[in-house]
Amino acid sequence: MRKTRDSILLASEELLAQIGYASFSLGQIAERLKISKGVVTYHFPQKDLIINEIVQHFFQDAAEYMEAHMVLDRSAPEALASYIKTNLNFVVNNPIRTLAISQIIGNHRDKEGRLVFADQDDQILQPLIEIFEYGQKEEKSFRAFQPELMAVLVRSAIDTLSGRIAKDGILDINLTIEETVNSFILATRCDDNEEASK
Repeated sequence: MRKTRDSILLASEELLAQIGYASFSLGQIAERLKISKGVVTYHFPQKDLIINEIVQHFFQDAAEYMEAHMVLDRSAPEALASYIKTNLNFVVNNPIRTLAISQIIGNHRDKEGRLVFADQDDQILQPLIEIFEYGQKEEKSFRAFQPELMAVLVRSAIDTLSGRIAKDGILDINLTIEETVNSFILATRCDDNEEASK
């Protein structure tokens, strides 16, 4: 039973990544797995249940990966670099799931037409905001800027690159990650004049 359920979730991620949200259906899942649609609906009576489980598992796995690999006990710039690297490396290891999630977050709506997972954006910005605030207020290692805005810029870069990485659209992934890190380190660091005025 558990194996069938897991197979349905895996097939769903693959279909979302390959054919997109608009074409994704319970019938497509049954066809891919060569099982009856009744078997699919036995485990997941509604498509929304599949969607919710995919999202829950993805963000849970991503959080566990971040916790295991991200450096937090050093300086704020090092934490920022680690945040970017860890996020993009998770995508490198999970390209199909990343594409599936982007399809869901950008398209899955409730009965009123509102994006169901729109609040994920606010939650995902919080760790960056905390890094920037700590670097500005405690370490004085970041220049003056709006932490929320900079967090949006970092996430936008990560999300854009994530799509290209997941689609195998970047030749040198390691160089791309390093360039991204360096760009935001330069964008946020204090220059000599700022440091002298403190």
